[in-house]
Amino acid sequence: MLAHRKSCYCAFCKTPRKVYAHKHLTTIEVVSLVMLSIVVTYSIYHTMDPRGLFISATVLIVAEIFTHMKWRTSMICRSCGFDPIVYLRDPEKAGLKIRAFLDRRSESPLNIMRAPIGQPAPAQSEKLKKGENLSLKM
Repeated sequence: MLAHRKSCYCAFCKTPRKVYAHKHLTTIEVVSLVMLSIVVTYSIYHTMDPRGLFISATVLIVAEIFTHMKWRTSMICRSCGFDPIVYLRDPEKAGLKIRAFLDRRSESPLNIMRAPIGQPAPAQSEKLKKGENLSLKM
């Protein structure tokens, strides 16, 4: 009914994964948080009080911050470290983040038995030079 996550594939390593579908609070979540604020206000002050607006605003702001953080962290691939948000802003920086992630992954003893990441191979006419960014060749 209410799908909070959607299935997709990583644009770099093609690994299937799930990301959060909504960047912001949905209407149902806003209504339920306002109702929660009304219940909290009534339980604290034993009547409807104007200070409940402050409680309601605080709850909505905190929920929006956590929803956005949850969405943002789900965008980063756990297999290769690819971040599509950074890639849209600066592909060079995204490539450097992938390289740093893969270097950390190769040095970690937790990943010794894991299968290697299937990186895209460059075409014969596009041989990579040493130190050249692989994500810019895609």
